[in-house]
Amino acid sequence: MIENLLDLTIATQAVLRFAVRTEPLQARLPAPWQVTPDPAGVSKGANLAVTFNDALLNQDAAGTPTADAVSRYIGFAVPARHPETEEEAGFNFRILTAHPRAVPGKYKTSRLGTVLREFYAKGNDMSATVTDHFRFRDPGGGSVELQLQYRRGLPVRVVSQGNVRSATDPNILRIYKIHELLDVVRSVPQNIDRVMSYQFRNSISEFSDLFDGTERLVSVTIVPWYVRQVYGPGTT
Repeated sequence: MIENLLDLTIATQAVLRFAVRTEPLQARLPAPWQVTPDPAGVSKGANLAVTFNDALLNQDAAGTPTADAVSRYIGFAVPARHPETEEEAGFNFRILTAHPRAVPGKYKTSRLGTVLREFYAKGNDMSATVTDHFRFRDPGGGSVELQLQYRRGLPVRVVSQGNVRSATDPNILRIYKIHELLDVVRSVPQNIDRVMSYQFRNSISEFSDLFDGTERLVSVTIVPWYVRQVYGPGTT
């Protein structure tokens, strides 16, 4: 398959991975895709990723800033597998964005609202403590909010590739090629915990079946440096 470069993003992220009830996630996937929790590693058992994005620059394939060149948004995705083709992909089922030009977005899943981001880092010699506050509020007054404080660690440089599809239209395929730094500040499976305080709140009814009190936080990963090239299927 020939791939065409579609766009590029430079950003910072905070990624929360949860283990939630399978049924409401499966209901968000098109048939015959199946929810596939992370099989191993720092997020073993997680089946929902909530990513808080601060996009510093979005460019198109020619290197020109896009209409939403700078944006803040929250992405919700489910890891899934196709039982016939065995393809694995993350399925984006909702983006909560502050940028009006990012609606309905590349996955046709974006909703518009307002975003508040407060970020503070305090360093002492070689150590640093980071305080991060990220809140999306929709026009109806519902919100998704993260308040996090953690001790910064030594990040790992990772190069990866993966498929991301839209839960609204599974024919939308975007192939991510990513170069990033990862700082895992909490991992329940691997007994990592440099989180000093944490609070995640949701009052948007769309997500009430996911965050009903039975969800478990599996990991928190800070991505201080994120460079992503996105490719799409071309003609053969």
